[in-house]
Amino acid sequence: MALRDLIKANHDKAESHRFVHLLLSGNISKEIYADLLFNQMLSYSKLESLAKRHGLLDGLEAICRAEAIETDLIELKEKAKVYPSTRSYLDYLDTLKSVDFWAHIYIRHFGDLYGGQIIKKSIPGSGTMYNFEDRLELIAKVREKLSDDLGDEANRAFEFNLQLFEEIANEHNIPAA
Repeated sequence: MALRDLIKANHDKAESHRFVHLLLSGNISKEIYADLLFNQMLSYSKLESLAKRHGLLDGLEAICRAEAIETDLIELKEKAKVYPSTRSYLDYLDTLKSVDFWAHIYIRHFGDLYGGQIIKKSIPGSGTMYNFEDRLELIAKVREKLSDDLGDEANRAFEFNLQLFEEIANEHNIPAA
């Protein structure tokens, strides 16, 4: 079964989540979006740092998003908080084997490479985290690193994202879609 098929259930959960509906609605406030960005910045920063330390991003530096996320966060000028799922995720990243980082890059960065192009049109601010140089080449290079063996780990990465969406939705009283 293809990796995409192995994560389909969690992908569908994410797409139908009440937070994602708000994110795509064009009505997300700067405050709520800043909460997402801040937690994303922490997660991407650690993931990318560890992946670089393992030599996984050599030749793929353009995929890194942490600095662009920080730029977007500064532009919003909103305070944000760290959510428990992010703290858990940061700790979890320390337990991974080198190859497992590809599952997390696949979930996070492919989400930006694909869905981010839609999200960018709906968010406050300029959305620089969704700007990629040679997007199609990055996709092709990362695909070369992926295997169907990453399915379980990719689903774990999705579960951390889903937990964050739920925590933000609860914090900000986002109603069901």
